Amino acid sequence: MRTLPMMIKPWWIACCAAFVLGLSACGSDQGEAPDEGGDAAAGNAQGADRPASVRVVPVERRELQGWVYSQGTARSRQREFLTFTQQGMVTYVDDSLSVGSPVEAGQLIANQAPDRPQADLRAARAALAEAQANLALAQVTRKRYQTLIDQRSASQQELDEAVVRVQQAAAARDNARAQLAQAQLTVDESRLVSPIDGVLARLNVEQGRYFMPNTVQTNSEQNALRTVPAMVIDPERFEVRVDLPSYDFRRIRTGARAVIGDDPPLDGQDVDPVGDGRIVGAVHAIGPSLDPETRTFEVIVHAEGGMQGLQDGEFVAVWIAEPALTETLAVPLDALRFRSDQAFVFVLDGQTGKVVERRVELGQQSGGHRAVLTGLEAGERVVTEGRAALQDGQRVRVIEADGAAASAEPT
Repeated sequence: MRTLPMMIKPWWIACCAAFVLGLSACGSDQGEAPDEGGDAAAGNAQGADRPASVRVVPVERRELQGWVYSQGTARSRQREFLTFTQQGMVTYVDDSLSVGSPVEAGQLIANQAPDRPQADLRAARAALAEAQANLALAQVTRKRYQTLIDQRSASQQELDEAVVRVQQAAAARDNARAQLAQAQLTVDESRLVSPIDGVLARLNVEQGRYFMPNTVQTNSEQNALRTVPAMVIDPERFEVRVDLPSYDFRRIRTGARAVIGDDPPLDGQDVDPVGDGRIVGAVHAIGPSLDPETRTFEVIVHAEGGMQGLQDGEFVAVWIAEPALTETLAVPLDALRFRSDQAFVFVLDGQTGKVVERRVELGQQSGGHRAVLTGLEAGERVVTEGRAALQDGQRVRVIEADGAAASAEPT
């Protein structure tokens, strides 16, 4: 049993020797690592020294046109709601008409049972004719008594009675006229007649149905459109009513140019209203007071020209022109950077070939440019394209519009 360690000893020594050699090799590798790190640091330093490629534009004075954006509902400027005022059976609806059909002024659309209103109208006309005849007779009698008085053949009392009869006959005539007007109104209210040349926009009655005036709900426009017997609109003249916040009140004027679009953008304040599908208009009226609940005021925009392509009730975007700014320093939007809500730009220093970070105060925006109130002067060049990680004081190389590089280093 004592001879076993002596047999293992050579194997143990060999393992220890191999372990020592492995540690020596690892120490040798770690000794070379600092040299590699030094090379990488040197490479990074050389990259930081390399100038960044940028594009620059000069700061210029421009005319900027700002826009106040909102959304509203297009409405025909002339909308006629037609209804019956008396209950009764609808006995006639023009079967040639449907929603969207053109109608002319005076055209009959529908009517209730006309027999009774027409009979009352005829009776009123007869009563008026009788009253006018009585008045004529009374006037002749008064003149006859006046002649007899002059001839001393009648008394003053008889003449006075004749004058009173004329006054009574005149009152009866006036009352008959009023009755006739009432009868005519009843006939008119039993008929739906288009008051304008336009288009039939709503038709909510059918022949043979009994109409009750209390079915018409006027508590909201939606209910009125759903329950009114008929509505006629002028399809060639439209307006848009929008509500604007109180701080926009001094930014717009009556008569200001407006643009109506059919596709409201997600952020209208940053959109220039150009392109197809836009309709020109003008501010017609500005509400002088604020809504106490929403703190907004109403602006009415009239679309200009005929057949504007709008639809009654359509939801549209509206841009209203602010007073234009002329000869205002402006920079492209691509030149602006923001940090903690503070705007700044990179200005090229032509003497050193480096860029300088400059804070600016911004004003009105128009299209792809923004007014600069403070921080820049005309002729200075600002960076619009370049490395995203551009830093204050970094050397740059200016790339011209044709792609060629122009040195920005000092000469």
